[in-house]
Amino acid sequence: MKKILIAGGAGYIGSVLVPKLIERQYDVTVVDLLWFGNSLPDETNIINADIRSLTPDDVSGFDVVIFMAGVSNDPMANFNPSMNFVENASSPTYLAFISKEAGVQRFVYASSCSIYGYTADKLMNESSHVSPKFPYGISKMLGESAVMSFEDETFRPISLRKGTVGGYSKRMRYDLVVNTMTKFALTEGKIVVNNPSVWRPLTDVRDIATAYIRAIEASPEITGVFNVSYDNYTMGRLADEIRDELLNNGITVDIEIKNIPECRNYKVTNNKIKDQLDFVPQFSPGDSVNEILRNIDLSTYSFDDKTYYNIKVFEELFGKQQ
Repeated sequence: MKKILIAGGAGYIGSVLVPKLIERQYDVTVVDLLWFGNSLPDETNIINADIRSLTPDDVSGFDVVIFMAGVSNDPMANFNPSMNFVENASSPTYLAFISKEAGVQRFVYASSCSIYGYTADKLMNESSHVSPKFPYGISKMLGESAVMSFEDETFRPISLRKGTVGGYSKRMRYDLVVNTMTKFALTEGKIVVNNPSVWRPLTDVRDIATAYIRAIEASPEITGVFNVSYDNYTMGRLADEIRDELLNNGITVDIEIKNIPECRNYKVTNNKIKDQLDFVPQFSPGDSVNEILRNIDLSTYSFDDKTYYNIKVFEELFGKQQ
């Protein structure tokens, strides 16, 4: 039985990934401060602790260590930039360091396509120049660079540069674009598009979980950086797809188009992860919407729970920004 340690495994993605790993007979331990609660299966081993309190002894004996903790979006990073750089750059560097010291072979880092910054109409691959301009993207770039620098014959890191994630999780989020558009469509009867021409690579959370599994189960010879996406969408096309899926479910909504400038614009190729890790995404944004609808009862469901919005919990924990 492979032993896996997941830092930040009680979050939005971890709450989908961990049950899948347990189904595959992995022995899973999660290190998490549980800021957003705990929706993990009862058989999950949970350590309620800060990553930086761990020692090599704590990670000794694990076959795989995954870092998916830290500050998770631009609003959180902008709210507290100094904490952002500690959690997204220093913490994964430290965890990779002690994992290597403890003899862990495979380390998987949760990176982000946000590190590409603003790229106009270029299709970015893993060798493309990255130029993030804001704290979140910069910190993810720094964390990735540090983790990958530890690579040698015995320490085999993989970095997953994830597109924007959507879909249903037991630890739900409505601060991600597919989920946000769906929420506003259901609560206000319309989808607001700030800039219809902006591009994003999008991925369902179930496919993201599969990408982690492919990384865990990859041959030790494989290391490196991999983009993870289903497809690239303009925000205009995304709004159309969400509207159409809702209409298929008997829900009629309008689309309101604005033209607000956007500081992030990127599209990526996922050929490398298909070729080397045999990752083939299955779920479109429309599938993400259907999965949300399948798991909530609109007659009783409230979208107001603060744990659905990372910045709200962050502000409550660390005080309103002055």
